[in-house]
Amino acid sequence: MNPISPQNWFLKCSIAAGLSLLVYAAIAIAVPKAPPLPTNRDGALTVLDRYMQEPVPGVLLVGSSLTARLNEVYFDTPDLRVIGLAGGSPITALEVALARNRLPKTILIEMNILGRGEDPVLVQKFSGAATSTWPRPIRSAIAIYERWLHAPPDRRQAKADAAALLQGPPSDFDGRIYADRALHQSNAEDPTVAVRTNVTRMEQLIAAIEKRGARVLLYELPYSERLEGSRSARTTREIVHSKFSDPDRWLHIDFTRSELRWADGVHLDERSALIVVQSIDRALSSLLGPA
Repeated sequence: MNPISPQNWFLKCSIAAGLSLLVYAAIAIAVPKAPPLPTNRDGALTVLDRYMQEPVPGVLLVGSSLTARLNEVYFDTPDLRVIGLAGGSPITALEVALARNRLPKTILIEMNILGRGEDPVLVQKFSGAATSTWPRPIRSAIAIYERWLHAPPDRRQAKADAAALLQGPPSDFDGRIYADRALHQSNAEDPTVAVRTNVTRMEQLIAAIEKRGARVLLYELPYSERLEGSRSARTTREIVHSKFSDPDRWLHIDFTRSELRWADGVHLDERSALIVVQSIDRALSSLLGPA
C-alpha cells in the first residue's frame, strides 16, 4: 500500500470537513426550529423552546405540572397553547412569555403551586439573546424523530378519543399510597414565606403583562379532597386570594367533582383533565365569544 502524502491527507480531511459543514447547514436551513431533546428538566426545555419558536397564540395557559395535564388537543378554544412546567412555577413561564415582542391577548395563570419561584437558568436561556439557528446535527435529527414519533393526534382523532374517555366510567385505580405520600410532603413544611415572595413577584409580572395590553385571568385546579386541606394547599390559597380578591380576576371552572380522579392525589388523570378542559373551554367561550 502506497503511503498517503501529507497533501492528500490534508485534502481528504478538508473534503470531509466541508461535507460535514454542508450537512450541518442543510439541517439548520431545512429545520431551524428543531426542538431540544426531551430529557432535561422534565421536558421544560422542550415546552419553552416550542413556545418561543411558534407564533404567539391568542390564549396561553401557564402553570405547573398540574396544568401540564391539560392536553392542548382536547381544547375547543382556538389558538390556545399550554405551558405546564413539571416541577416548575408559572413565574418561569410568564418571564419567558414576557421576553417575546408580542404577548397573547389572554393569559391564564394557575395559582395552585407558588412555593417555587422562577428557574433562573431557564429564564436566562429563553429570555436572553436569540439562540443560533444552527443546531447540532445529531441532536436535531433525534429531536425531529422524537417529534415525528410522538406527534399529537389530529383534531378529529382527539375528539374521538375524548368522547371515548367521557363515555367510560371514572377510574377505579387505588392511589391511596401515592396520595398519602403527597399529603405528607404537603404538610411537611410551612410555605408561607416562599408563597408571599412569589405572589408579590406574580403581582409585578401581571402588572407588566397588562401594561402591554394583554388580559390576565387566574385559575385554580382541583386537588383531591385530602390534599385540598393540606398545609401547603391551604396556606397558598389563603395568601393568593388575599392578594387577588377581585372575583373578576378569576376564571370560574365549573365541574362535577364526583367525576374527578387523581392518580396520585395531586394530578388529575386523563379523563378528569378532559372534564376540566371542557369547563375551561366553556368559561373562555363566555368571555371571548364562541369558537
